[in-house]
Amino acid sequence: MTFCLADATSMRLLASRLDDAAEEITRLQGASVAVGLPLTASPELAHYEGPLRNLVEWCHSSAAEIRRRAAVAAQADLIGWSPSGDNAAYDALMTAAAGGIDDQLAAFDALGPQGDAAAFFAALTPTQALGVALARAAQVGARAGVPFGLRFAANRQLVRQAHAEAVRVGDKAAVARYARLLNPDRQLLLFDPRGLGKIAEVRGDLATAKNVAILVPGTGNHLANYLGGSEGTLQTIHGAAAGLSASTATILWMGSPLPQSLGAATLDLPADRGAPELRDFVHDLRLAPEVRTTLIGHSYGSVVTGHAVREGLHPDNLVAVASPGWGVASAGELNASETKLFAMRHQGDIIKLVPTADETLGMLVPLPDTVAGHGEDPVYMPGVERLSSGSEAHPVYGIDLDAHSDYFGGSEAGRLAGLNLARVIVGDDYETYEEAKAAL
Repeated sequence: MTFCLADATSMRLLASRLDDAAEEITRLQGASVAVGLPLTASPELAHYEGPLRNLVEWCHSSAAEIRRRAAVAAQADLIGWSPSGDNAAYDALMTAAAGGIDDQLAAFDALGPQGDAAAFFAALTPTQALGVALARAAQVGARAGVPFGLRFAANRQLVRQAHAEAVRVGDKAAVARYARLLNPDRQLLLFDPRGLGKIAEVRGDLATAKNVAILVPGTGNHLANYLGGSEGTLQTIHGAAAGLSASTATILWMGSPLPQSLGAATLDLPADRGAPELRDFVHDLRLAPEVRTTLIGHSYGSVVTGHAVREGLHPDNLVAVASPGWGVASAGELNASETKLFAMRHQGDIIKLVPTADETLGMLVPLPDTVAGHGEDPVYMPGVERLSSGSEAHPVYGIDLDAHSDYFGGSEAGRLAGLNLARVIVGDDYETYEEAKAAL
């Protein structure tokens, strides 16, 4: 039976009434109808034992079905209907709530995690595809093969859900944060508010881009401080790269928990956990072979990128910015002979003074390389080209406490560093450290 009611509240009310009716029938019959025993409370109704039992089952099953549809209608309520705006998403969800895409939803559920999502969505009409994406947002938002536009729509719906929950519990900071993520220009390929949170945001047209950069931030980054930190990195690098080539898309990826303290950042575990997630994320983009890909890791993010390359992710360019190491002792250990390797570090960046964990703790407790320490410094690693960071005139042993975060705009050195990274992303001539030093 298909139920089409005005809103989620009405559906839930009807479901409750049906459950109440079933319970009343059961009560009058002394529970015999529900458990399949002979009638005892009203022997004169024995003739109706079977039909009454069927009625109880129908009431319960119909109530469950109505609640499922009410859950979909509630997702439409989060969007709301506008008398003058675009109501495609709202209408698609209401169509799903009314049973209009039951077959398509059942087929999607039957695909399983390994099913061909690309072929599935290609066979649907735009309205059907949007309805499935929104009704199954948690399964669609990060799924390989789903068209990017549908993934954006699904993750936007997940943000709406997080916003509604933040409103419910009175978390004003989260309400404001999620409200900003609901701005129409946001394009999210991943969103999960649980724990430290996960997010992957895109700038540019990923479907047509000829140059794609994936940025991974470092220690201390998480969803709650994304809008005040890593989002700025995304804006700056994409702006610089898109200024050189309009056919550029830039992604900021935080798809696995990053260490939240310097102590935790000495350990490999976060990188070991994040590496396969990053590898799969990039593979699942299914970019054309001719698209130039650049993987940039800042600070601990470079550790994650190095581990991901060792796990089989082979971008055209791998760039370590202010890096404690890729987790290897030599470039050959990355097993990425076709990937061009770069490193960048300001002269005054304090990261150059940070020893590896095995050089410090290892004096007291032997620590295998697979547990702590991040290998050799990419800046001095043979086979790695050091990029100019705009700070080559700083004293070799001088320390600038702000330098570690200053590669993506801010100071003049940060602006030059960001521009040099953008040149690598789009394939333009970049400036090496040696060239910058020679020009002083």
